[in-house]
Amino acid sequence: MKNIPLLLLTFIVINVYGQGQEKENKDIVFNRIQIGVNFSPDLNYRTLKNNDGSTNSDQVIKLRNENETVKPGYTVGLNFIYNFNKNIGIETGIQYSNKGYQRKLQDFIYGDFIDPKYGFIGSSNPPENMPIQLTTIFNYYYIDIPLKINFIFGMRKIRIITSVGITANLFVKETYTSIFYYDDATTTRKTYNLSYYDYNSLNISPLISLGIDYKINKSMNLRLEPTFRYGILKIIDHPVTAYLWNTGLNISYYVGF
Repeated sequence: MKNIPLLLLTFIVINVYGQGQEKENKDIVFNRIQIGVNFSPDLNYRTLKNNDGSTNSDQVIKLRNENETVKPGYTVGLNFIYNFNKNIGIETGIQYSNKGYQRKLQDFIYGDFIDPKYGFIGSSNPPENMPIQLTTIFNYYYIDIPLKINFIFGMRKIRIITSVGITANLFVKETYTSIFYYDDATTTRKTYNLSYYDYNSLNISPLISLGIDYKINKSMNLRLEPTFRYGILKIIDHPVTAYLWNTGLNISYYVGF
């Protein structure tokens, strides 16, 4: 009779443990196939390289590094995942990306007006309806085909995910947009296509990410992954060329089957 409470306690512990294991197993149920969409707001820039080794190219690089800066861009696409098990999967897809860089904001300098008969009669203030500042944004558009391996850690709804892989970047076009600023706080924009430059049609970008995977239910996942991508091939065969790179927060939604 004295052993009955001990037996009851043991049964309760085993029962609770079994329920916990059952819940945990439900949490780690995975889908072999997943299809999803993603959007990544990116911060883009470039690394310049002197291709011909000349002093002139060094000066161009120095000047550009002083006057150019990062620009916002994006990556958006459709993705396909095949999961080997609960922890490892392979992912590919097709995406469209906007990369590039921009010039820093520059002030317009208007010269003094000197009349040949009356001498100095003007100032360096901008004429009416003329811009006072300018920036130029250089946009490079690519179709991206990523191939990466996903490693997932954890057994609950929120898990850790890290990915490594490589992306083939297929060049589509380059444009530049000039934004003019006026003293009345208005702006105007003009966009031009740079079709006369012979940009290389293919680039290769290794990528790495680390983030979280949230299992909404048995078939739906939401992922947030800070991601870094770096183009290892030059974008054009010029004396001064560039290697494009970006970092962003990749937001993905998947449905499993």
